[in-house]
Amino acid sequence: MQTLIEDIQVAWRSFVKTPAVCALIVITLALGIGANAAIFSMVHNVLLAPLPFADGEQLIKVKTNNPKIDRFDVTVSVPTALDYINKNKSLEHLVEYHQMAFTLFGYGDAANVEGGVVSWNFFEMLGIRPILGRTFLPGEDEPGAKALIVLSHHYWREKFGSNPDVIGMNLEMNDAVIQVIGVLPPLPAYPFKNDIWMGSSSCGGRGSDMFIGNRSRPISNLYGKLKPGVSLQTASLEFNTIASQLASEYPDDYPQSQGLSNTLTPMRVDMAGDSGPTFYLLMGITALVLLIACANVANLNLARTAARKQELAIREALGADPRRIAKQLLTESILLSLAGGLLGLLLAFMSVGLLSDFAALYTPLASEVKINGSVLAFCLLVSLFTGVISGTTAAFQKRNINEALKEGSGNITASGSSIRLRQGLLVAQFSLSFIILTSACLVSLSLYRLSLQDTGFDTTNIVAVDLSTSPENRTQFALDTVRRLQALPEIDSVAFAAQIPLVDFRDKRRFFQIEGQPPAHSDERPEALKNEVSANFHQVLNIGLLQGRYFSNTDDKDSPAVILINQSFAQQHFNQKTAVGKRISLNNGKTWRTIIGVVDDVREMGIKIAPKPTFYVPWISGWHYELQLLVKSKATLADIRPALSNIIHAVDPRQPIASITSFTLIKDNSLASTKLVGLLVAIFALLAFLITLSGVVGVVAYNVSQRSKEIGIRVALGANPNRIQALFALQGLFLCGLGLVIGALIMAFVSPLLASVLFETESLNLPIYLLTAIVVLLVTALAIYMPTRQATLIQPNQALREQ
Repeated sequence: MQTLIEDIQVAWRSFVKTPAVCALIVITLALGIGANAAIFSMVHNVLLAPLPFADGEQLIKVKTNNPKIDRFDVTVSVPTALDYINKNKSLEHLVEYHQMAFTLFGYGDAANVEGGVVSWNFFEMLGIRPILGRTFLPGEDEPGAKALIVLSHHYWREKFGSNPDVIGMNLEMNDAVIQVIGVLPPLPAYPFKNDIWMGSSSCGGRGSDMFIGNRSRPISNLYGKLKPGVSLQTASLEFNTIASQLASEYPDDYPQSQGLSNTLTPMRVDMAGDSGPTFYLLMGITALVLLIACANVANLNLARTAARKQELAIREALGADPRRIAKQLLTESILLSLAGGLLGLLLAFMSVGLLSDFAALYTPLASEVKINGSVLAFCLLVSLFTGVISGTTAAFQKRNINEALKEGSGNITASGSSIRLRQGLLVAQFSLSFIILTSACLVSLSLYRLSLQDTGFDTTNIVAVDLSTSPENRTQFALDTVRRLQALPEIDSVAFAAQIPLVDFRDKRRFFQIEGQPPAHSDERPEALKNEVSANFHQVLNIGLLQGRYFSNTDDKDSPAVILINQSFAQQHFNQKTAVGKRISLNNGKTWRTIIGVVDDVREMGIKIAPKPTFYVPWISGWHYELQLLVKSKATLADIRPALSNIIHAVDPRQPIASITSFTLIKDNSLASTKLVGLLVAIFALLAFLITLSGVVGVVAYNVSQRSKEIGIRVALGANPNRIQALFALQGLFLCGLGLVIGALIMAFVSPLLASVLFETESLNLPIYLLTAIVVLLVTALAIYMPTRQATLIQPNQALREQ
């Protein structure tokens, strides 16, 4: 311990002598360690840490599939869910879940409330205990049970001001009075973000005869918990055995040609979603940044050691053990690294909020992103590792005592091995920087191409108003609202639909049958996305007409049934034939709809997803619970929002408004995760390159200072200063070029790892590689201009006198 204290005291005196270099080392390491700690907090808490539920490794999601028609993770009917619940022997719990929108009255304007509808033992399965009141008891999810709800923590805080007296309160939701029995602690937004939770029977849909006894009405997802000692494979085998039994017992409900199977997935995998490739990519890039920082710091430590070469030689000549000197130098490196780690931890702590928002675009576990003990331990280990790695080169460098003592008090000339080591570290920095910069360019190019994708419609000056769901048919409400809105001078036009583009349409796919084609069994019918729209929907969004005509106001329930299809639908099912005039049935041939037009494709499910076969039916001709308004106006969203809200509530005071959003924002949000990945990769790439540039500037400047005597002699003998400058510049550029070549070779092997995060962009992209290399060479040439120019300013008499 006494030796360690002495080493720390000596290290401190050394730091005081070279504060600028030490500060640069600490800052460089802080950036590298801080970036790694920040990304690790996200990777660890989302992908590696235990779930924030009891026995999280035993929790699963049961994904039901119809593999023969490529439908996976579909919802199941209530009778199907009950069969799985009652017949399985592998699970300790198996519960239902689905999300439903409700309307809350009595607290200001009617408000939309997202509700999770679950089996009574849902929270028992997860091991969640309420902070107030209780959760559900056995039997409280059965038909006829009293309507009860449990509040989520965020809804209790935001809507009820954290009022502890909320327990026992009766709330009017839809047309029912529901009693609050509990408040949950803060939880991940899983399976989705819910404001309230209620038992299955309390939901008007799930609790009705229409769903309870109907196997053809899917509504729920299933989640479970394995019994102790039961493997996932054993449970999967049992569930697929049950599925086979159901298919045999109810062949009309589970057609053999559709297939019925189950995939049991660990809840951790389901909660992580698609975050793995992106998060690990960021972790890999930050690790490369740290390696670059280590190489740069190793160079700086070599420079510090070279400046102390005479001091160290004298100590060794007086009998100091070389291992003792190496230990002292290593202690100095570790202390600087720990200081950098502490500063880096502060940077990571400041960035946690931003990273949590970023992670929320991928996974409900975003709320778990925090600086905890695991992150602190990681930061400490990385700091120690970095200190050892960056300090080893200087600590164990061989010293020639005789040469060091002979050099006197003039410039200390570095040994050939020291120079080669510093140059090798710089080459490594350029290699790693090229890998990061190329990755950033590929991601940026991918993002650019994604942003240029044609959505198929015009988002300019369009405001989307989500009027959520309602237990009542709102045909007259929609017509009255549109009429009043169109009377406003600032509004150009108003359309409405059941769904709007750029959202998930998975549950809106419908089977259909084409007249004149061989009749297919019900399970073999083709399917397409379905949307119910107003007569002017396509005109408001400027969706092009390819054949026939758009809907008109006369296409209502009293007129002949009509339908519009998109280009993908026409190409897939009618090939080169004219689709207009053909007829389609949506109910097994009982009634037929005539195709009156073909419209352009629209990216219904998101910008990243190619257009799917889609058909449109007149919204006004049916009975609909869903309603989305599309308002075209040159007024800003802030100016038009009050008018929209006032008119909607004037038509129906009990109508909730879920959101009022510009379509431009909806489009931007669909690209938010990709944009943030591109931004983070670009920031890390810039950071890596700046560290590398500082390294090459330092090496060149050091070479100039070490060879000042030689330069002075050359100038005295008539050498051209510009040639001397070019000599040092070429040395730096040679190291840069060598590093780029090595980096390109490495990139050729690792680039396929980027494929999963790129959009229509080849990971092995030679033009990008070449362009990146040229830019790096040019910037490097500019960066080393000043230290190389310094060589031309050396005066011969001054250089010789200093020697």
